[in-house]
Amino acid sequence: MMGEISKNNLTTVETPSMSGELSNFDLADVLQILANKPGRQLVEIFFSGGVGKIYLEGDYLHRAEIVGPEPKEGIEALRALLSLPEGHFEVRRPALWPKHANLQGPIQALILEAARLQDEFQQHGEIELNEDIFAFKGPQEESSPPEGSASPETANPFGKLTQLLPEIETWVLTDPSGEVKEAQGPGNTEELAGAISLTALQLKELGHLLGLGEIRSFAATGKREMYAALCRGDQFLALKGRSRKGLLWWSKKLLEAEKEWKA
Repeated sequence: MMGEISKNNLTTVETPSMSGELSNFDLADVLQILANKPGRQLVEIFFSGGVGKIYLEGDYLHRAEIVGPEPKEGIEALRALLSLPEGHFEVRRPALWPKHANLQGPIQALILEAARLQDEFQQHGEIELNEDIFAFKGPQEESSPPEGSASPETANPFGKLTQLLPEIETWVLTDPSGEVKEAQGPGNTEELAGAISLTALQLKELGHLLGLGEIRSFAATGKREMYAALCRGDQFLALKGRSRKGLLWWSKKLLEAEKEWKA
C-alpha cells in the first residue's frame, strides 16, 4: 500500500511561483487568484493521502486528479482537494500539459459545484453527479468559409448559436447604446436589449475596478427564465430562454457560444 507521499521525493521542474500551507490558505481562494493570471498553471497539493494536481489555463479549469491509495479524477478530485484541512501546495508552470481534460469549465462555477457536492457528501455519505454538466467536447478542426460566403461580421450571428443553445428563445444583437441591430424570437426585444446592455456595461466597469479583467459573458437564472449576454468588441448579444439547467451548465455553454461567436 502506498504510504504518505512527501514532496521531497518528487522531482520539481522550477521554483514555485506560489506556495503555502492549507492550514493558512484556502485552496479555493488560491485558484480564484490564479484565474486572473494568463497562461497555464499547475497547482500541486501534497497531503497524507497522496498528491493532488489541478491544471488550469487562465480562468478555465482543465484537469484535476489525485494520485495515491484512493485515486480520484475530475470533479470528485476537485471536491476532495478543496475540502482538505491540511496539506502543502505549490504553484508552477507545468512542464507537461495533459492532452486529455477531465474537468473543463470556469473555475468559479466548478468551485461552487464542488462545494455543493461536498455538502451532499457530508449529509448523505455519497454524491450524485450530473454527467451532462461535466461532459466536454474535444478540439474541433477549423474550416475556412466557402468562397463567396458572408464574412463573420456580416453573417447572421444567430445561425450556429441557435444549434448550440436550443434552450434560448429570444436573441437580440445590440450596439453599446442598447439599440437593436438584429432580433429573433418572442417578447419585447427592445426592453431585453436595454436591460442586458446596461447590465453588461456595469459588469465590465466592475470587473476593471476589481482587477478581474473584462467580463465577456454572464448569466442569471430564475425558476422559469434565464437571461444571459455575450460581448464581442462593442456588440452585445442578449439572450432569454428556459431555465432548465444550473448556472454551471450555462457557464460552460456560454463559453462555447462565446468561442463560436468570435470564430
